[in-house]
Formats: sequence, structure tokens, C-alpha cells
Amino acid sequence: MNACLKLKIRKDTEETPFMKNGKMLLEERIALFNGKCNPIRFFSAMELSIATKNYDQRQVFLRAGGFEYYKGCLEGRLVSVKKFDDDHWPFTRYEDIFKDVVIGSNMSIHKNVLKLLGCCLETQWPTLVYEYVGHKSLKACICDRVEPYQPIPWKGRLRIAMGIANAVAYLHTALSMPFVHRDIQSSHIMLDENNVPKLIDFSLSLPIPEGQLHATDSVVRSRIGFIAPDYSLTGNFTQKDDVYYFGRILLVLLAGWMLNTENTRYNEGHILRCVKAEYEHERLIEIVDPELLEESVDQQQFLTFANLALSCLSNKREDRPTITDVAKQLRRIYDQCL
Repeated sequence: MNACLKLKIRKDTEETPFMKNGKMLLEERIALFNGKCNPIRFFSAMELSIATKNYDQRQVFLRAGGFEYYKGCLEGRLVSVKKFDDDHWPFTRYEDIFKDVVIGSNMSIHKNVLKLLGCCLETQWPTLVYEYVGHKSLKACICDRVEPYQPIPWKGRLRIAMGIANAVAYLHTALSMPFVHRDIQSSHIMLDENNVPKLIDFSLSLPIPEGQLHATDSVVRSRIGFIAPDYSLTGNFTQKDDVYYFGRILLVLLAGWMLNTENTRYNEGHILRCVKAEYEHERLIEIVDPELLEESVDQQQFLTFANLALSCLSNKREDRPTITDVAKQLRRIYDQCL
């Protein structure tokens, strides 16, 4: 047989990225949702390259944990294009990306989750396409205070907390099986122009098998450096560990930029000590974001909120509330503001 013909046959039978990614996406659908998945579009690599101006770095508005979000335009509509970083391998795994697609598509009906529109399977790592709600993350707005900075008032922060609590509760209870997120952090919460929160990134999410109370991965994984004690010891992740991570979101909303300062007086350990110190009024006020103290807020609300954060951050899983209970308590605090 002619050598050129042999080469052509070999090339024709090689598995392309599209074939490989399509197969893995189907396998992940079957594994997680019996092959079912909310409808999404499939975009070509060329479409996304044009939409993002050939992935111009000036279009990037968020970098976190091995991926970048680009602002793009598709068919006259602004979109967010999530591109995974080749250099982040092996910290990002193929199965993580497909979990992000499959779980994200099923979570997209929730108003506090960034809506997945589709993906591209032609690239080595699948590229995901979402709605565009703006470029603000909770971390940028509350901790980093990136310009142009606009303060978020107490009621707005309570709405953010309620929205994310409801999204996590949906993940825990409303899908075909319970899931855990495992990566709830301030950089994974986008805010639209009205500061409505949108949870992003389900790449570390895991299902809890039927009859079990926990999910297990081959390795303890978390990007946030704030690992729930039980998880770090056992490798088993429960819904109560998501609650532990959510407790830090509550601290971010209460303390704001002080969680980011190099001044040890305001570091996370100090904040926790202040909250734990029998909730003494003077100690609590030390860690409340000064912007909130300028509002006419009953300071008992700060105390109740801090108490809730502390219950989420308990070292013992059994002492933490469920995320559904957390959402209810946040609603009660919010109703006191009306």
C-alpha cells in the first residue's frame, strides 16, 4: 500500500479532540444524570476565537483556579467564555471540566447560578460559554475593592448571602441526586449590575451516592486554603462541609476588606476570635466593615449574623446547620431590615 495512503487512513481514524470530548461528555452525562442534560449549544472553535478577539488578554475579567473568563460577543449578544489553562494540568482534570458542563447545565435554571449557554468540544480542553452578567466578583467588590468601587449596603449583602445559600441548597436537594460543590469561595460568585449573585464553577462538585452521607474523591482537593477539618482528615466530603465554606462567605460579607489586609489585627484568625469571644459588643464592632457601621442598622443584626457564621464554621460537622436552615435564618435577618 502506498505510504501516503497509509498516512491518510491513519489520520482519518485518529480520535480528534471533538470526538474525544464528545465521548467523555456523553459518559459524564450518563454517570451523573442518566444521559439527561438541559439543552446547550455547541460552538465551533472559530466562533469563540472571533468572539473573544482571538482570546485577547484584555478581554479577561476573571482568573481563578486554572481558568480564565473572557468577555465576548456572539451573534450580537455579550457572553462569558471560560477557557481552561493548559499549564494548570494536572491540577485540572478532564472529568472536572465535564462535570462543570453537565452539573452547570442542570443548575442553570436557578436564578443564582451563572447560566451555561453551551460549549466548544473542538479545543483540547472544552471551552464553556455562559451568559454575561458583568465583570464583578464578590471578592473584587468586597475584599479587593477594585475600581470603580461601589459600596454594597447591608441589605444588599444579606441578599447576596441568601441567593448563594439558596443556590447551594438547590445543588444539595433538587437534582436527581444530592451533590456537593466543594469550592465555594468569594471569587466564584459573580454579581450582576443589581448585585444579584451568580454561583460559578462546578468542576470540583461530586455526587453523594445513594445510601451514603458523603462523597469521596481520590485526593483531598480545595483551592481556597480553608479546608473543613473533617474533610482534610478523612477525605470524605459532606453537605455540612459546603456549609463550612459558606461560613467564610458570611465572614467576607460582614468584615469586607479587612479579611484582605496585611494588618494581623484584622486577619481571619482575629475575626474568628472576635466572633467567638462571647459576642462582646466591642469585639464584634472591631471586625464589622466600617462602611456597614455608617448605616442605621440595628447592631443586633450583626451579632445574629456573626453567630450564624460561627455555627457554619464549627469544627464538628454535627454542630453545623444545613444550608437550608442557613437560608431560612438569613431570611429572618433580612426581614428585620424591612
